[in-house]
Amino acid sequence: MKKISLSDSIIRLVLIIFLIYTLFPLYIAISASLKTGFELFSDPLGLPNPPAFKNYSRSFVETGLGRAYLNSAILSLGTDLGILLTAIPISYALAKMNFQGKNFLIGYFFFCTTIPPQLFIVPLYFMFSRLGLVNSLFGLIIIYIAMWTPFSTLLMRSYFVKVPNELLEAALIDGASKWKAFWKVVFPVARPGITTTLLIVTMWSWNNLLLPLTFINDEKLKPVTVAVAMLEGKWSSSWEIIMAASILASLPIIILFIFSHRNFVEGLAGTGLKG
Repeated sequence: MKKISLSDSIIRLVLIIFLIYTLFPLYIAISASLKTGFELFSDPLGLPNPPAFKNYSRSFVETGLGRAYLNSAILSLGTDLGILLTAIPISYALAKMNFQGKNFLIGYFFFCTTIPPQLFIVPLYFMFSRLGLVNSLFGLIIIYIAMWTPFSTLLMRSYFVKVPNELLEAALIDGASKWKAFWKVVFPVARPGITTTLLIVTMWSWNNLLLPLTFINDEKLKPVTVAVAMLEGKWSSSWEIIMAASILASLPIIILFIFSHRNFVEGLAGTGLKG
C-alpha cells in the first residue's frame, strides 16, 4: 500500500474542508425547502421528516415563478442569439484578418471587460428611459449583448487563432466561398469555444440581478432572480417557500451545466483558462 505523505494529507484535508464549506449552504437550502415552517425554526440543521414537497408546488404557483421562468429564458436566449451575431464575426476578423487598428480593438475589448456595470448603470438608465427601453426585455437584452460582446469576442478569438491559415487558403483555392470556408473549416475547430462562451453568457444572463432590478419595474416582466429577491418582503414568514423558490430558480442552470459540463471543461482547457 502506497504511503501518503504529510503534505498530501494536508492537501486532502484542506480540500475536504473546502468541499464541506461549499456544500453546506446547499444542504441548508434544500433541507429548508422540504420542511414546514415550524420544523425549519425548531430544527434548522436536521433532515426534513417527512419531506414537504408541496413547498415546491406552492412556490411555483403562488409566487408566479412560471412567468419569471419565461422572462429569464427570453433574456438568456435573446442574449445568446445576439452574441452569436456580433461576437463570432468580430472575433473571426480579429483572428484571421489583418487591418489597421486591429491591435487597438483587441486592447479596447480587454479594457471593456474590466469595467463594472455599476459604473455606467445610471447614465444608461437615463438614456434608455428617453428611448423608451426601460421596462422592456428587448432593452435589457441589448444591454446584456453590449456587456458580453467584448468577453465573448476575446474568448472565441482564442479558438479561431488556432485554425491554421493553410486550411483556409486550401478551402478558398478549392473554390469555397469565405462563408463556406468558415462553416466547414473554422467552425468545427472553434465549436467547443463557442459552446463554452454561450454557456457562460447563458448562466450570467439567467443569474443577473442588478440590471433587471434596475431596468424592469413591471411585475409581468421580472426574471427569476428579481422574482425570488422580491419574495423576502411578501413571504418573510415562510422561509421554506423562499428556499423552494430559490432552488427552482437555480434548477435550469444546474441541469444545463450537468448535461454540458464536458464541453464546458473542454472549452476552458482549449482557451488556456483551465487550472
